[in-house]
Amino acid sequence: MRRSSALLATTALTSSLFLAPGAAHADATDVTTRAAPVAADKQATVITGQMGPKLTVSPGAVMTVYGRVLRQGSTGPEPVEGLEIQLDVPPDLLEAGSIKTTRTFADGTFRAAFTVGRQVGKSGAVTARFEGNESLTGSQVGLGTVNVRNYSEITDFNAFPEPLAYRDPIIAQGRLDVRPDETGATDLPVYLEYSVDGKTWKVWATQTLARTGYFYFNQDKPVTKDAHWRVRYPGSGLTMPAVSSTDFVDVKYRTQWYDFNASPEPVKKGGTITVKGRLYRFRDTAGPGPNAPVYVYFKAAGTTTYKQVATGKTNADGWFTKTFKASVDGTWKAVYKETSGYLGSTSQGDAVDVR
Repeated sequence: MRRSSALLATTALTSSLFLAPGAAHADATDVTTRAAPVAADKQATVITGQMGPKLTVSPGAVMTVYGRVLRQGSTGPEPVEGLEIQLDVPPDLLEAGSIKTTRTFADGTFRAAFTVGRQVGKSGAVTARFEGNESLTGSQVGLGTVNVRNYSEITDFNAFPEPLAYRDPIIAQGRLDVRPDETGATDLPVYLEYSVDGKTWKVWATQTLARTGYFYFNQDKPVTKDAHWRVRYPGSGLTMPAVSSTDFVDVKYRTQWYDFNASPEPVKKGGTITVKGRLYRFRDTAGPGPNAPVYVYFKAAGTTTYKQVATGKTNADGWFTKTFKASVDGTWKAVYKETSGYLGSTSQGDAVDVR
């Protein structure tokens, strides 16, 4: 009897092991244990990036984005390959058809580019974003605010004369262009500026151009110092600012010859010709130029070329005197050559008839 009972129990257990899936056993209690879902921990990511060439650009400019994504691994930050990076660009800033997605390389870096739209005056923030996936958290980085403006440029700038005589006015000219100028820019202010040290700039004169094109400054204002000169256009809400190249202008004191004379006229052949004159320098107060080097030139009658025949110096009152033996007819003149502080000057020619 005991043996029969044991056999029945064994049969019942064996039968229950081969039940069809999902079938219930009338005499058994379902004790199946269901595993609770386990939440996998996601690794944090950090995305960095930058955008160029600059944030204020002209319509149609190509903006390039460089960046990198790292995940926080067990041993520290690690690069992640193959992640999709999305560029979030406001529609007003985006040229139709620009690619806005890319993927990371093996070292976690990524590169993307988009073309700026044609709506001048628009601005907007651009973001690079990783959405995240089943094992990594998402992250994003702001790349800056893009401003769409017409491009401005100042060319052909020149300030003159060079060197400039002390207390004479400066003249400056050049050209302002705006591209693509889809707004038809008008009333464009330009500033002529100067700097003694090449660092700190001050406004010397202003004018307003009705349209883009050439400008010309010739204000009747005395210049008394050496200076760097430039022209600046400040820009507007639709147009980028622009600055010309700089031009250094050296300021020097003027000089002038007075009472120049070669005598006597006429003179006998073999006689003595006396050449003399007085040099003045024009600083804040005009006065004679003492101890100044003088070069005497002579051009024989019938020729076209002056030849230097003597040198000398002025005395304390600015006078110089030189004597020569008369040989042929010709014209005499005196020259003071330009120095670091003074402009050069040449006397009028004085002809002497030798008989």
